[in-house]
Amino acid sequence: MSNAMIVIYPDREQYTWVFDDERVGLVREPFVQGVPQMIEALVAEIPNADRGFRLLFWANPFPGYQAEMVWFKTEYGGNWYR
Repeated sequence: MSNAMIVIYPDREQYTWVFDDERVGLVREPFVQGVPQMIEALVAEIPNADRGFRLLFWANPFPGYQAEMVWFKTEYGGNWYR
């Protein structure tokens, strides 16, 4: 398990949320099924979040976390969370 918190800066493009991650060469990568709805819930009280916000995540809960996604199953090379 990595001991590093991951930080990305999602913003809205057209009708979905996208992000860049230079570590793995992703540019304007859209989030997968269900994640845009989770983001909408998380940023509901953040003014102008669609212009971009900081999203921190890690494999473990950390002080001040707002939401937790729990692994459910693996399917077709990806993971499902609740």
